[in-house]
Amino acid sequence: MEVHHHSHHPKKWKEYIAEFLMLFAAVTLGFLAENKREHYVEGLKEVQYMKSLMEDLSKDKFDLNESIKFTKTQILYYDTAINLLSAGKWTPENTIQFYRVSLKLGGSRPTTFVERTSSQLKSGGMRIVQNRKVATLLATYWQLIDQLNDFESVSLNGYKQNLKNMNYKIFDGRNYIDPKNKIIKEDATLMTYDRNYLLECNNRLLDLRYSLNYTAVQYFYENLNKTITELQKAIADGYEIPITE
Repeated sequence: MEVHHHSHHPKKWKEYIAEFLMLFAAVTLGFLAENKREHYVEGLKEVQYMKSLMEDLSKDKFDLNESIKFTKTQILYYDTAINLLSAGKWTPENTIQFYRVSLKLGGSRPTTFVERTSSQLKSGGMRIVQNRKVATLLATYWQLIDQLNDFESVSLNGYKQNLKNMNYKIFDGRNYIDPKNKIIKEDATLMTYDRNYLLECNNRLLDLRYSLNYTAVQYFYENLNKTITELQKAIADGYEIPITE
């Protein structure tokens, strides 16, 4: 019995090319589909980031405005203390007033910025933010926050600590009957009336007042407020997300 072997005809080069093109097309289409899906998912995540950021910015703006109110009120106490020291007339009324304002000279109110969304963006999330204006404003915003934190923690706290150390030699703690309600002994006196020492205290108050007014309020707070407003508008325009009040 004869055995018939099936012969396989060699493929033509056109068939190889056709198979290659089909395989290439399948791989390419799969890649494009996956890439499109990834962009779609990242687009949804980008919008979620922006919605979350818009809420954070609203809270930041509120806290920033509270810091502005606190600082401007504190500056008024500095003005009173500076006027009293400049006049150098220590009547019983002026002395009691100086004791009262001393209670408001050293306090601070650090501005708290919400890190909920910013921390995620900083740790890799920025790569999916496609809006260049938003990305640029965010970088400016974060830089201002870092600069303000450094100013408050180093310069401002240093100034206030030096002033506090001087106050220990000016004010007698026994004269504060009720610090919370600013009740001072009627016969209160200063621990020192040394002119040079009180003038040095006045110089420190003037320096600190300048830093609070021009550096904290007019530079950092106003620029941060302006940047928040611009960032909120850029997010609202670029992602059609309403500004959170």
